[in-house]
Amino acid sequence: MDERPIVFIGHVSMDLVETPFGSNFQPGGGALYAALAARTVYRNIRLVTAIGRDFAFPDVLRPFPMGGISRYDMPSTRFHIRYDEHWNAHYLEARLGVGAKIGIRSIPSDWLRSDLVLHFAPMRPTKVLRMIRHVREHCPRALISVNTWNGYIKQGRKAREALRQIAREVDFFILNEEEVKALSGVKSITRAIDALSARTLVVTLGELGAIISSEGLGVQMVPALRVPGGRVVDATGAGDSWCGAFLATYVATGDLMKAVTVASIIAGLKCQGWGPSRLLELRFEGPDEAIEHVVSMREGFRQKKLTEFTST
Repeated sequence: MDERPIVFIGHVSMDLVETPFGSNFQPGGGALYAALAARTVYRNIRLVTAIGRDFAFPDVLRPFPMGGISRYDMPSTRFHIRYDEHWNAHYLEARLGVGAKIGIRSIPSDWLRSDLVLHFAPMRPTKVLRMIRHVREHCPRALISVNTWNGYIKQGRKAREALRQIAREVDFFILNEEEVKALSGVKSITRAIDALSARTLVVTLGELGAIISSEGLGVQMVPALRVPGGRVVDATGAGDSWCGAFLATYVATGDLMKAVTVASIIAGLKCQGWGPSRLLELRFEGPDEAIEHVVSMREGFRQKKLTEFTST
């Protein structure tokens, strides 16, 4: 039986990234990072996005069916990001460009099937809410995941109200610690989780793991399995990569705990290279192989070398 398709929708961009280790011009965008991360442990991955004629990294899109990738004669989405020594991101420039074209009609109609799994990378909340309702109208049983960005939360009351409604309508609503506090308007993470109504709320805590709050499971803390060795070269897209690996693992296994573990692994490996370079190289047969690989590294030996998991 074919795997259920997982569709990632959102921005693909061209990024100028500056870190304590240098600078790099590279492909980026939340949807791209999430889709590539999912593809490290799952095969049937699709991408819905828009790029401009000036997009400089066409090879990064080759792993995905072109039916969801629209090209327009206008500038591509661009970001200029600078990280300080504590890995805090400062957005020096953000130009939406062709990203404004992403909408309901961007999703191919023949992809709207009953077993659809769909992840929305950070986009304008009111737009995301309209798209979710369009998908639900055609695919009532679709599994939908949403991630957002603090910048959208800070846009004002209308954006925050849309995000709170999204949390109630989707299967997974994924935020980091600062975002859940900002959206709820409280400074305590415990109170913030209690204040948000969601089917399943996932709060990522970086190297610590994640907190999952679900109507059926209550509130659980899931520790991360840290990747030993290697330094952080570029943190861009780490959160998006976490979301992609989390969703792909959950779809493959139905295990929330394992999904958090694999998400932490893939996000950690991603940060060891510029942009999505590590994600483009990594290939695991499935989530369990990703876990086995990191466990072998932690135990001080390698049953397989990292290069044995990379594509040739």
